[in-house]
Amino acid sequence: MKVCLVGHFSDTLDEGLRNVARYLGKTLEENGIELKKLAISSFREWKSVQTFRPDIMHFVLTPTTRGVITAKLISTLHPQAKTVISAVHPSLVGARLLQPFRPDVVLVQSKQSERLFKSIGCETRFFPNGVDIEKFKPKSQEDVRRLRNEFGIPMQSFVVLHLASMRKQRNLDVFKTIQRQEGYQVILVARENEAGGKQLIRELQEAGCLVWKKHFPNIEDVYSMANCYVFPTIEAKACIETPLSVLEAMACNLPVVTTRFGALPGLFHEGSGLFFAERVEQILRVTQVIKNGRPRVDTRHLVSPYSWVNLATELIGIYDELSELYALVG
Repeated sequence: MKVCLVGHFSDTLDEGLRNVARYLGKTLEENGIELKKLAISSFREWKSVQTFRPDIMHFVLTPTTRGVITAKLISTLHPQAKTVISAVHPSLVGARLLQPFRPDVVLVQSKQSERLFKSIGCETRFFPNGVDIEKFKPKSQEDVRRLRNEFGIPMQSFVVLHLASMRKQRNLDVFKTIQRQEGYQVILVARENEAGGKQLIRELQEAGCLVWKKHFPNIEDVYSMANCYVFPTIEAKACIETPLSVLEAMACNLPVVTTRFGALPGLFHEGSGLFFAERVEQILRVTQVIKNGRPRVDTRHLVSPYSWVNLATELIGIYDELSELYALVG
């Protein structure tokens, strides 16, 4: 089977959409799929679709007006291919944009998204984001001591971690309150190439939070230094529907405190170190329970079904279903 994966590909993997495209490509190649990765923003690459002649064209989109129009133009280069769209950051506006495109399948990550895309006549399949459980895994206490010493983090500090774009919509003010608690150290990892958020970063730093604005090739080392991962975002537009950082933290077997954001409540039940905060005010209280009570944590077990290895099998099954349908119709 020949698949053309269309999206944003970059060596600086500090943004959810690019990470999803990268991991999809990696796992498809590892499963024997003949794959062409096509940068959606590179007009020069588009014509290569005609010579590659894919069976499936899979677009990883937000979607935006520009993205959908571009995807439609690319799909016309080989109209025989079945079209799949990963809507990792859906919205009502974005969904309506797909109506004239008419993809064969939209991959959705929640019941809300399923209802949204079905309401405009799209065929849907459930397909969440995944996690690389070989890269993200618990480290030994010896490794944790070494890394904390390397980064200047005292072993006695209770480290609360968050990976984020430095935007107000991410609801990051809660970390100022958390940092004020005795024995806590908040670490925020921001995007290296992000231009905005200077005022917010200054406020967080003045509160005592550590804000590391850089790309970490071995970001799993940063997770391993944490005692807890907090995801406080509420606004749907602020993040992709299944936050990769939450999955990565769980794969590292960290306790996770999160709002009921996006696809997360549909993917997981609370327990085994995963806590859903009904209100932002509850986040601090839950971190205190984790700090003082040391609950049993097995978040890695909860997230393991969503490894990219497992999801690749499901995705290839969707491709096969489309190809068989096409053969029957043809």
